[in-house]
Amino acid sequence: MNSCSMSTVLEVSSVDEGRTRLDAIDAEIRDLVRARREVSQQVQRLRRDAGGPRIEHSRENQILNGYGDELGRAGVGLALAVLEICRGLPG
Repeated sequence: MNSCSMSTVLEVSSVDEGRTRLDAIDAEIRDLVRARREVSQQVQRLRRDAGGPRIEHSRENQILNGYGDELGRAGVGLALAVLEICRGLPG
């Protein structure tokens, strides 16, 4: 599922080729974030319907830790942005 893992990323031979590949990777990231948002909103709805909170802070902390462990401090910032996008609006 991870189409650009370190073992499969090939070297680029020109700036233009690199930019083209980066654009494709960015498009994949946006698609993944949209898919994550849809699933997250379904989970939030299921939790609310079961009488629970819309947001589970302990779960968000696990996500932040995972991004931080993999990507360092900037990864935590990335995780915060992803979580903000995926939370949606209360209601």
